[in-house]
Amino acid sequence: MEPKTGALARRRRLYCFGPFQLDPAARVLLKEGQPVHLTRKAVETLVVLVENAGQVVTKEELLTAVWPDRIVDEANLAQNIAVIRKALGVAKGEPGYIETFPGRGYRFVGAVTVTDASPATAPVSEAQPASERRAPPWVVAGVPLILLVTVIAAIWLLRRSTRSGPPDAVVHPVPVARQAGKEYQPAVTADGSRVAYVWEKPDGGSAGVWIREGDEKPPQRVSGGETEAVSPAWSPDGKRIAYLKFQGSTGSLALRDLESGEEKILCPVFPSRYGLPTRHLDWSPDGQWLAVDDAESLHEALGIFLVSVATGQRRRLTRTENIHIGDVDPRFSPDGRYLSFIRSFHRAHQELFVTSLDGGEPRQLTFDGKQISGQDWTADGTGLLFASDRAGEFRIWKLIDWNKPNRRPVPTGIYADFPIQLATARRAPVLLYSVLQQDLNIWRLDLSSGGAGERWRRVIASPGQDASPQYSPDGRRICFRSDRSGEEQLWVADADGNNAVQVTRGKLWPSVGRWSPDGRSIVFNNARSGEIFLARESQPGRWEVRSAGATGYHPVFSPDGQWIYAGTMSAIVRIPVAGGPATQLAATRGISLDVSPDGKYVYFVREATDTTLWRAEAAGGRVEKVLEGLLPYCSSCWVLTGRGIYYLGARDGASGRQALFFHEFATGKSRPVLDYPEPLSPIGSGPFSLSPGARFLLCVRVDPSNADVFRVDGFR
Repeated sequence: MEPKTGALARRRRLYCFGPFQLDPAARVLLKEGQPVHLTRKAVETLVVLVENAGQVVTKEELLTAVWPDRIVDEANLAQNIAVIRKALGVAKGEPGYIETFPGRGYRFVGAVTVTDASPATAPVSEAQPASERRAPPWVVAGVPLILLVTVIAAIWLLRRSTRSGPPDAVVHPVPVARQAGKEYQPAVTADGSRVAYVWEKPDGGSAGVWIREGDEKPPQRVSGGETEAVSPAWSPDGKRIAYLKFQGSTGSLALRDLESGEEKILCPVFPSRYGLPTRHLDWSPDGQWLAVDDAESLHEALGIFLVSVATGQRRRLTRTENIHIGDVDPRFSPDGRYLSFIRSFHRAHQELFVTSLDGGEPRQLTFDGKQISGQDWTADGTGLLFASDRAGEFRIWKLIDWNKPNRRPVPTGIYADFPIQLATARRAPVLLYSVLQQDLNIWRLDLSSGGAGERWRRVIASPGQDASPQYSPDGRRICFRSDRSGEEQLWVADADGNNAVQVTRGKLWPSVGRWSPDGRSIVFNNARSGEIFLARESQPGRWEVRSAGATGYHPVFSPDGQWIYAGTMSAIVRIPVAGGPATQLAATRGISLDVSPDGKYVYFVREATDTTLWRAEAAGGRVEKVLEGLLPYCSSCWVLTGRGIYYLGARDGASGRQALFFHEFATGKSRPVLDYPEPLSPIGSGPFSLSPGARFLLCVRVDPSNADVFRVDGFR
């Protein structure tokens, strides 16, 4: 294979194939002159393949070229290939432009021509396939080798001189087990000899806890197959393992003796974790306590509890405001004096905390306002590791001497495009991690007759998370929330998903966007501050955003366009669109609002975990219950019609058995419409939306993905 060309050589080139043009210097893929939304790493992967068209590029070469000096697993590469194929319009199961060589790598197929993108230089006299270009041995991609070596050396020295903290340790991750489906929530014994993790098979069925010892012995399942089991935690001596079990509407904390195989139920726990991917359990170094994130009722945020291994008795360790998701992912320090955890304020905002087991207020260690997907202590207990997107992409960071003030996290060499979960051994330099890929996309369900599979169509998808879809009043456009640009913003696309335009920019943290009756404005609130904003389309494709001068949550226009209804912590209020103070409609907390088509009622949910839908009279404010059965934390997964309400619920109380229901106003009864194709992670999915005429329903689904557990020996 020829050497990969560098940025100096390709800055004026365009690679052309089919209707596409690839600009390597700008890292942009164009289709007939229009940009195609791809992440930077996906474009870089495509560049390497196109520059070596006709040749097999091994996985190792791709990982080295796309992630230089970074440790990532093959799941990132596989995800990039899937994203590229989707962008190129390749049908599922077909290679299209990219051919897979199992166990080896990938090859770009089809004619590729190279053209000069700069009008200042002479045009290329003859377009050649990329795979046929040759250069003298002292020239690499048109650049003299001595110059190229000099530039590379300068870049290397610059990186070393500007790197914060000590150089990354050389790490060599190896897979623990590569089973089809998702492997996540890793845990490791204190001596690093055995590994536990959750395996979720691709063909459905219950997630289970599996363990593996060494490379030669096959993985073994330790939890029963009839229930969902998650969050494994090893006893200090490695003879027992604890995990959470969920079946139907019940949850429990279980202990299993690995020698006898006997399982013991220690105590009941709250029957859901709302799709939160973090591990929820840890075992104290002295073996006497288990720390678990849990809730005592449906109406409170998750907190950390200590459970006696001997008696099953519980005591609360942390508590946070109920408007937050809560405290999750507990980890005991190696000396057993402290416990670290993640406080989840919002779906995209978590911070790292530590609390003393002797009492006192928890201490906040990070203030980034970003995501934290996993954390654990270093073996000596002086530092903490945590996975965060604080610098743009997910990476494991080390907080050295955590108990000293003003300590800055130091980056390690482990990166990923998706959230990372991690665990460390207490008496060995062993790190485990898993990259959890979860891609939310927007789908359209045809509510008319037809087979279940034929009724679904994906309309909006990207390498990022796409959620909260809302049809415009005429049904021609969709407003949705997406982080495809690197941070969550509101976008507007045609009803078929094409011609997406970004509406908001900057640090607005927009919630759900709701259309005005004339289809020219969108109202939303800042998810962190509650400030309400209005986006107005001044000309096609151009949006101007201004503050509405009020605060509230999940604002929505009245059918006549004169008012904005919004929820607060104590009341539902009505705000004049033309300006003026807000007035109280009903003295009750309200979130996830919508207004009936005739404007007579405002429908709402009181709390994020609430399973009840309520409504208040727009004229008098009288409040009444409408239905029971919403999915907790999917409090906005419903939509109004003139005849009733479509909503997402659970069959038999089991959050893993979700179904679309219809509640009919005339009879007051609910009936199932169809089973949801796969369980939807409730947090952050956003409301449903109906097209005019109520034929199509917009909602969010989770695309299938893989995740593997990797082990790093010698990590310090």
